[in-house]
Amino acid sequence: MKTISRACLVAITGTSLLLAGALSAAAEPKYGPAGDPVAAPLSREHAYLSSSSGVSSDYWRLSPFYVPQYNEYSCSAAAAVAAFNALLSQGRERGDSDRNLTQAALLADPVNADWRDLLSPAGLKGRHGVTLEQLEAFLKRNLKPRGCRGCTVERREVSETGEETREAFRKALAAGENDPHDVLLVHFVQDELTKAPGGPFAHVSPVGGYDAATRRVLILDVDRDWYEPYWVPERRLVEAMARRTREFGCGGWIRLRAP
Repeated sequence: MKTISRACLVAITGTSLLLAGALSAAAEPKYGPAGDPVAAPLSREHAYLSSSSGVSSDYWRLSPFYVPQYNEYSCSAAAAVAAFNALLSQGRERGDSDRNLTQAALLADPVNADWRDLLSPAGLKGRHGVTLEQLEAFLKRNLKPRGCRGCTVERREVSETGEETREAFRKALAAGENDPHDVLLVHFVQDELTKAPGGPFAHVSPVGGYDAATRRVLILDVDRDWYEPYWVPERRLVEAMARRTREFGCGGWIRLRAP
């Protein structure tokens, strides 16, 4: 009988521990909690978009311009360029010289110097990221420079989760799903939906669809390093918007609408 040397045994044991660690990590679900996840990834839940009854104007308008955030603070810029590009491309023939707006081009504009600083690793006066109110102001500031003349920006802060708030959000979602001229951005606590540890993570992303029959919202999460688009119950999204954080207060939604 052949024997295994001590060195080989150590190597095999180390490999086994690495494999065990990998299997243990794989056992942790991407979307939690385990056994009853809040979010359902689009790769597994796409019947609504495949159905002839699904309007899905939000998804088909936004998905061509859906980009990842470029660092851990820049979700607002990624969401904004998706919204601006979708609105600018809606209902018009684009020319060969028409360029898509990028996050780099958006933030290179001197009018957005404070926005750029808030999204930088250094931050602005010790702060990173944007509040819902700041996002509204930045979007309004950029309507004319981006060619969105006549567009409007409406902000709705969510500080409680009662029926009045849920009904208002439901109406905004339904309107957006059937209207090719508007985009909804949501400011929410991401880990309320994904259950990722280490939060709270205040976050901004576009709404990519609304299934009124099941009352589920499709989030085009710009955190592409970790997530794909996912469906969440509208009630849970309202709760995620209402959750207050020390740095950002409460979240909510912003509706951009073209004339």
